Amino acid sequence: MSKAPEYRIRFNSFFALNRPLDKTLTVAAWAETYTDRAEAMQTLAAQWRPRAAFDAFSAYDAGHTDGLVTQGYFGAVFDGRYAYFCPIRDQQERTSVHGRVLRLDTQADFKDPAAWAAHDASYTDGLHTAGFYGGAFDGRYAYFNPRDDGIVHHSRLLRYDTQADFKDPAAWAAHDAQLPHSGQGLAFDGRYLYCCPGYTRSSTGGLDGENSGHILRYDTRAPLKAPASYAVFNAQQLCPEAACFDGAVFDGQHIYFAPLDSGHVLRYAVAGDFADPQSWDIYDARPVGMQMNVGAVFDGRHIYFCAYGNSQMLRYDTAGPFDDPQSWYTHVPVDNSGFDGGFFDGRYIYYVPFTRAAAPGESVFHGTWLRYDTAAPFDDPAAWDTHDASYTDGLHTTAYNAGAFDGRYFYTAPWRGDRDGGRAHGRVLRYDTLGADGAFSLRYSDLGHNGGLCAAVPGPSFIVNTTGGAVSIAAHQALAPGVHHLAGVYDGAHIQLYIDGALAASRPARGRPLEHTTIPVTIGHIDGGRTFFRGIIAEVYLSPVAQSAAWVAATYRAGVQSKGAPP
Repeated sequence: MSKAPEYRIRFNSFFALNRPLDKTLTVAAWAETYTDRAEAMQTLAAQWRPRAAFDAFSAYDAGHTDGLVTQGYFGAVFDGRYAYFCPIRDQQERTSVHGRVLRLDTQADFKDPAAWAAHDASYTDGLHTAGFYGGAFDGRYAYFNPRDDGIVHHSRLLRYDTQADFKDPAAWAAHDAQLPHSGQGLAFDGRYLYCCPGYTRSSTGGLDGENSGHILRYDTRAPLKAPASYAVFNAQQLCPEAACFDGAVFDGQHIYFAPLDSGHVLRYAVAGDFADPQSWDIYDARPVGMQMNVGAVFDGRHIYFCAYGNSQMLRYDTAGPFDDPQSWYTHVPVDNSGFDGGFFDGRYIYYVPFTRAAAPGESVFHGTWLRYDTAAPFDDPAAWDTHDASYTDGLHTTAYNAGAFDGRYFYTAPWRGDRDGGRAHGRVLRYDTLGADGAFSLRYSDLGHNGGLCAAVPGPSFIVNTTGGAVSIAAHQALAPGVHHLAGVYDGAHIQLYIDGALAASRPARGRPLEHTTIPVTIGHIDGGRTFFRGIIAEVYLSPVAQSAAWVAATYRAGVQSKGAPP
């Protein structure tokens, strides 16, 4: 029997495989970096190319799952296998809030009803746990960000233990932090959750009578139900306009809060004292074109604000001073449009359609997606394109609120339109960013704040593209700067990630073969993308064999001896 080919590459390169991969694979790399970019998609080795065509949408009506009405969601969060849709309300009427969490198994057939499950968490730990806006995943727990219960704004943080049965009430817990302010999207820095402040009730107004700047923070390493696990910072002590944000994003050093309507961008340095105003900055971006926004997306360098009810697209260059107008760029690629969250696939930024400034007689809700190619200048008209996905697979697919990304597909959270008699809808729209143009990607770090309103910090990750979709694993902890050895192993039955010779994470897989593709293997980036590794890749190993844990450990020890890498 001939020996399976092995590749050892000691320089940045493109190269072609001399035979297609099948059901087994090992990818390993020695990497060195001293730049902290915990939320940048940094690729070590990949056979991966985002699709240039913008037409691969599909849809499934999950509006009645497991005997429950599963309609009306604000964002979704991904735990590496399952996407959890964050429940808000099932009708336009404000009091129709619910806590029916919808879950999709991304390793199953998207249109198979068995891939979908629902659990009614509306009353957890004796609390009315309904009405949420965005979520987060910390490596074990999925969190749902409290907004309002239709009567009052609430801070009843809902948590699910992903290591337990989804439908087991004991897997769910909740705590009321006693803050009567709404949350609108979540950020996560690897330890703390930050609830983006929305509104509070004024003495004379309605439910959303007054903008709030009260940011609730929860320490995920502390007990959920201990009051000492929570802290609040009122950003309005910086300026009165530091209030009402809708979504946030983390760049590894700062958390940026997207302003819904004030035009003032709020920034927090996570290395600073949360209670110290010196840890915070506020920038009035209205002079550079900022209008209303819902959500923000990070591509490793730039932060893109998702224009809500307008077409004024704005981005900030994190390499420039925060308060320098030269660090900000604006462009109007389309007319009369508006979006709600966005995604990044390594090359393209996608803006999720919601409402627009409609012409007389037309609906304000729309399904026209906007996409920007980050490989081209921001103000280049040729860098932007659109696709109208308003009718997909025989379903009316408009009006979405962000969603979740599994590395290949993004899944949009169904909200409401004007074709459902005042009800919300449950028609999930899916887009395929890759198709068959990829087999694997080993990443030093990955983007968890993907969708615009939900959050995670995946850390090192390994993803394979099978004939049944993406299968991935992540450490969910950022690496300390220095020299590291990463290895991803796929044997069809499992996917595993090793860091410095030790198993960091493992997950079952469904035995599907890898997609066959002829695109080249790239080192330090994905093909055509902008996800460059910032450091030195000393060696890459690639083999169509699933190597053992003993092999990984021995390879690491040998590398430590020969390279002087820290043990």
